[in-house]
Amino acid sequence: MADVVRAVAPEHWVDEATAAFADPGSSFDWLSACDELGLADELRVVLRFDTADGRGLRLETRLPREDARLPTLRGVLPGVTWHERETSELYGIVFDGGDPRPLLIPAEGSPGHPGGHPLRKDYVLGARAVTPWPADQGGADDARRRQSPAGVPDPAAWGDRPADAGPPDPLEVLPTGGRRRR
Repeated sequence: MADVVRAVAPEHWVDEATAAFADPGSSFDWLSACDELGLADELRVVLRFDTADGRGLRLETRLPREDARLPTLRGVLPGVTWHERETSELYGIVFDGGDPRPLLIPAEGSPGHPGGHPLRKDYVLGARAVTPWPADQGGADDARRRQSPAGVPDPAAWGDRPADAGPPDPLEVLPTGGRRRR
């Protein structure tokens, strides 16, 4: 059975989650996010509950990419802190009142921090840009269509840009992977 999906305004996030959790037979399952770049300039946060009827309930809210903030649910849902910390690091969403400590990635500004948020679609996967891709190995497979590694934008959008050009617009970076232009 498909989950019931309910859109929630960010200002009603805590109230809706509290009501969903208070429903008998309801239990917190997971919280995560999705980058909607290419469809909208926003991030979608998804909170899923298991329900007594077996259908499941998903609460979804949308946040602007530039100032993605939600109040924490740690006082409402046991176990949600880990999910909020992970989502914060990987998508750059701030959970006000939540645990700000890094979970998976070194603290921002410290050695080893990659900069940015790796699950955002405008995040450049530099390791893939420098690692040989199977389609670039030559040989018998060379006649097949060549593909760029997923997550690596066109060099014109990412590579050596003039210093005064600033960072690429996220929509310039979006068309990654797929067939290489000849």
